[in-house]
Amino acid sequence: MKVRIGVIGTGAIAKYRHLPEYASRKDVEIVAVCDIDKAKADKVALRFDVGQVYTDYKEMLEKEKLDAVSVCLPNYLHAEVTIYALNRGLHVLVEKPMATSLKEADAMIDTAKKNNLVLMVGQNQRLAPLHVLAKKVIDSGMLGKVNTFRTVFGHQGPEHWSPSAKWFFDKEKAFAGSLADLGVHKVDLIQYLLADIDEVACFSAIMEKKNCTVDDNSVAIVHMKNGVIGTVETSWTYKPKEENGTVFFCEKGTLKMAVEPDAPLVAYFNEPGKGRLVFEVPKIQTNEEGGQFSSGVIDSFIDTINGKIQNPIPGSEGRKALRAILACIESNTSKSKVRVEEVK
Repeated sequence: MKVRIGVIGTGAIAKYRHLPEYASRKDVEIVAVCDIDKAKADKVALRFDVGQVYTDYKEMLEKEKLDAVSVCLPNYLHAEVTIYALNRGLHVLVEKPMATSLKEADAMIDTAKKNNLVLMVGQNQRLAPLHVLAKKVIDSGMLGKVNTFRTVFGHQGPEHWSPSAKWFFDKEKAFAGSLADLGVHKVDLIQYLLADIDEVACFSAIMEKKNCTVDDNSVAIVHMKNGVIGTVETSWTYKPKEENGTVFFCEKGTLKMAVEPDAPLVAYFNEPGKGRLVFEVPKIQTNEEGGQFSSGVIDSFIDTINGKIQNPIPGSEGRKALRAILACIESNTSKSKVRVEEVK
């Protein structure tokens, strides 16, 4: 039996990620799409051969017999729509960051648990084959313990990815800028690969973006619970190409992920004679033209609904990433270090 899907919000993330990945699966039927901009929704529906178009998500959920929905809306709407859908008995895949506050995140998690439904957060970087293999390399100990790291995610800005999405620059709707858009990916990835973040010191600024009330650049120094220290850099002003790489500096060498053009994952060893080891693995997914491939998020969501796998990115993991970002925001505001566990 096919999983009947509705997609709420038809912006870039739905058009380039959710809808094509749902459409690629034979066990999924995209029943309906919803967007307050009907012309945009109509165009997407035509492209993906979706029969029903709505401008009110509540009407869609009431009229259509669905099993699950993707919530692809501005950040401030994630909690409201997710909770409504869960209370209608639907599984939910919500885009990152899952919410704009811990209170919202907790309400989403509690509602999913109460209704015994899948709540998954679109933190796709931990699902990339490159990063899955990197975790195995780190955990194997072949490079010894990780001492420090540097991770970067930057591009020219969301206006180049989703030109009509002005909400990215509005603090009331986005709650943060490059931190919420890109940093949430990197803190989730680092916590997946290493350990939970214990403490942060963050500096954020608006360097270039006009009419912007959120950060377009941020640099956070993070201290992990296992003692590792590193930096998380995010930017909406990297030109002309994006950066999305991570380097781990270890006891016995260095591990580079998505840094070298010819080697998505490569290890350098201190030991004489070992030199450079390139791992066979696909490149990381990119927003750049020609760089699209399956994120793994949709496959994981459907396979979780069907009971084939355990949810790889449940609400609790989305909350953990959100909390680290909130700590970064608090650190920048207070001009002091912030313990993640003290963020409310």
